[in-house]
Amino acid sequence: MAALRLGLELGIGLIDTAEMYGEGGAEEIVGEAVEGRRDQTFIVSKVYPHNASRAGAVAACERSLKRLGTDRIDVYLLHWRGAVPLAETVAGFEDLVRAGKIVSWGVSNFDADDMAELHGIPGGAAAVTNQVLYNPTRRGAEFDLLPWCRRSACRSWPTRRSSRRACSATRR
Repeated sequence: MAALRLGLELGIGLIDTAEMYGEGGAEEIVGEAVEGRRDQTFIVSKVYPHNASRAGAVAACERSLKRLGTDRIDVYLLHWRGAVPLAETVAGFEDLVRAGKIVSWGVSNFDADDMAELHGIPGGAAAVTNQVLYNPTRRGAEFDLLPWCRRSACRSWPTRRSSRRACSATRR
């Protein structure tokens, strides 16, 4: 908690969390940390794929909002592709936008084929981002996803998680 609050004091404005992190515990910590500073903080959270039906996404978002202690999530992401049809997830996200519970929505860990399918669904092109693993040791997105995004005017948001090997190599 102290590290998160210090980061906020030093100017960090974006916090990325998910319902799966600590089974909601991370969202509770974020909620405590941003208390009194919500308008200066941009919150991103993610829904489990098994909660991503139209009604399930709405219910999961309601639980996240309660844990976060806020009335809105700035960007709500589908954490990864699951068995629920994308059209259902998009419909749930659109319901949440209309209700003012999320400002915008996107996806995470989608490849180029997933993004093409998403953009073919009514409302699917409203996805504001695709959060993907991308770092010096994980550059696969360069080969198909990023070129597809450039052609389709979609945004990708790289995460920089690194492998232990890469971390230990940079410490030498």
